[in-house]
Amino acid sequence: MEINKYLKSNFFQKIIQPPKRTFNDYFEEARYVLSYRMCLFLSIALGSLFIILYIFYNEMYSILTFIGFLSVFISFFFIRLTGKYQTFALSFNIFAAVLCEFTLYAIKDQPHIVDGLWMVINILFAFMTVTKRWALIITVFHTLSLSFFFLTFYNEQIVLIKLLNEQQVIGNALNIIICFSVILFLCWQNINTTNYAQIQLNRTKEALQSQYNIINKQNIEKTAMVKEIHHRVKNNLQVIVSLLRLQSHELANEEAIEKFRDTTSRVLTMSLIHEKMYQTEELSKINIEEYFSSLARDLIHSYQIEFEVETTIECNIEKLGLKPIVPLALIINELFSNSLKYAFNFKDEAKIELKLNQIDTTYFELEYSDNGTWKEPKKEQSFGLSLIETLTEQLDGSMAFEFSPKTSYKFILKNTEDK
Repeated sequence: MEINKYLKSNFFQKIIQPPKRTFNDYFEEARYVLSYRMCLFLSIALGSLFIILYIFYNEMYSILTFIGFLSVFISFFFIRLTGKYQTFALSFNIFAAVLCEFTLYAIKDQPHIVDGLWMVINILFAFMTVTKRWALIITVFHTLSLSFFFLTFYNEQIVLIKLLNEQQVIGNALNIIICFSVILFLCWQNINTTNYAQIQLNRTKEALQSQYNIINKQNIEKTAMVKEIHHRVKNNLQVIVSLLRLQSHELANEEAIEKFRDTTSRVLTMSLIHEKMYQTEELSKINIEEYFSSLARDLIHSYQIEFEVETTIECNIEKLGLKPIVPLALIINELFSNSLKYAFNFKDEAKIELKLNQIDTTYFELEYSDNGTWKEPKKEQSFGLSLIETLTEQLDGSMAFEFSPKTSYKFILKNTEDK
């Protein structure tokens, strides 16, 4: 007995539960389950209604009901085998709408007491399983059709209702019970499947939040580690600077000392980048204007300039990627160094202007000028100018300069940062 009970319960469980399918989201899965169960329940309801109508009413009613039962029964197996509930839901709702209207207008010798309830079922099912546009179309279609019917055939329907015999009254009562049972089942299943979808969605959100917390923690740890690396690189570069300065003290040749000083300033320029990197909140970018202001102050201090140098830095690029920042910084280092060394001899009002402007999403412009007096350098005698040209090529850019009426350089450079 227990084995038979288990087999029966297992059989009904397999029938009620649709086969597992993979869907894009949980609400689509809920509509699939709702369509499957509604199809199963309607098969039972329409089958029972067919028997009732066959006993209490004429053959036309029972034949139309049987057609509806057959279409739903076939759709049930179609959904179970393929999982394509959308095809069933749309075709069934359209077919049901047409069948309701055909029953309403084609059968003229019977009162249409429950047709409106079946239309309500059709509308509810449409809103739960198909697109809103189709559901609204079906709603408007039934509203206009039923309103026109009662405006046109109201008196005839009153007479037909009065002529109902006891068996037909019982048949209508059973039909109403079936209709409300379908409405109750439809609403109940909609609540259950929606709750199921919401529960699954919440579980997914919790899993994603947990993964986000883990990734965020790892990101914080990696950010701290990278900042520490930048800090150590900066310290190592400072050690190199100190060694270069100590080594330069042993030199007697002024030209050699000058070369050491230039190399020291270049290393300091890169050191300052790493210093800004571990000080900034966003590792991928640093504040350009702040960085070049610091670089200008350090260079003026490094070259021990005895007169005041007014520096003006304008930048409409708030952030710049990491790839172009090092060659750009070395270019500006060379320009500043050359101005401080060669342009301001006996100058009372020394001025340096630096402008960075964004041209488009790919290129930016660098304008550098001072009010000193230069002599145009020869390429083969100027390592600094050769370095500037090399760095400009590295940034896929171009350079133009002039020495009258004032010394100025203009660069068009490419932001090579990965997007």
